[in-house]
Amino acid sequence: MEVNHGPFVVDNNLMLSSRSLFDMSEGGAYVHNLITGKIDNWFDMKRLTPHMAAHSTAFAGLTVTQGGDNRFFNNIFVGQGFPGAATLRTSNPQTSITGFGLWVYDTRDFLMQVGGNVYYYGAQPYSKETNPVTLQSINPNVKVVEEGGQTYIQFNFGPELKQASTKPVTTVLLGKSKIAGLAFENAAGSPLKIDTDYFGRRRNRSNPTPGPFEYPVMVNPVKIYQ
Repeated sequence: MEVNHGPFVVDNNLMLSSRSLFDMSEGGAYVHNLITGKIDNWFDMKRLTPHMAAHSTAFAGLTVTQGGDNRFFNNIFVGQGFPGAATLRTSNPQTSITGFGLWVYDTRDFLMQVGGNVYYYGAQPYSKETNPVTLQSINPNVKVVEEGGQTYIQFNFGPELKQASTKPVTTVLLGKSKIAGLAFENAAGSPLKIDTDYFGRRRNRSNPTPGPFEYPVMVNPVKIYQ
C-alpha cells in the first residue's frame, strides 16, 4: 500500500506471506484479516502525493505520507515465537519499522484506531490498544495445504478467539481518514457494513469472530480454493 491517504478498506483476507503488509500509506482500514507475516511500516516525508475527492479521481490536494491513522479491527496476527518487541528486528526506525503485529505503529504521529484483535506467538499489539487478546505461548500452526487439486488452510485456533472484544465494523465505527477527511463508504457512497466473512456468510451481529472465518465455518481444514 503505497502513498494512499485514505480512506481504503482491506477486509477478509488471508495475508500469509513472510511480509504480509508493506505499508507506506495512511488512512486505511484493515478488518477481519489473518496476518501471519511481518508488517513493514514506512513514512515518506519527501514526496508530495495526491489525495482525491470522495468516490472520484478529482484532485483534492497534495501531502507527504506520515504513517498511521489506520484502523485495525477484528484481525488475527501470528508471529514466529519471539518473546516481545525488543527482540524483533527493525530496519531504520527513522524511515521504517518492521515486525509482527501492530507495535510497529507505536511511534507514528497519527494515532491508530484498533480493537478486537488477537495476537499469537510473538505478535505484539499497538501500545494504545485496549484489552487485546495476547497469546504468546500459543502457536496456531497456520499452513496452506494442496491436496487433489484443492487448496486448504489448516490452523489450531480455539475458543480463545471468543475472548476478543469485537464489534461490527461500519462506517460509523471507522470514522473519517485524517488527511482526506472522508468517511469509509461503499463505492456508490452508501454506508459500509462488513457483516459477511471470507465465504460470504453472515457474521454474528454483535460479537463477530476475529479473522476471515466466522465460527460456524471454522472447521479444520478449510477449503479456500478449488
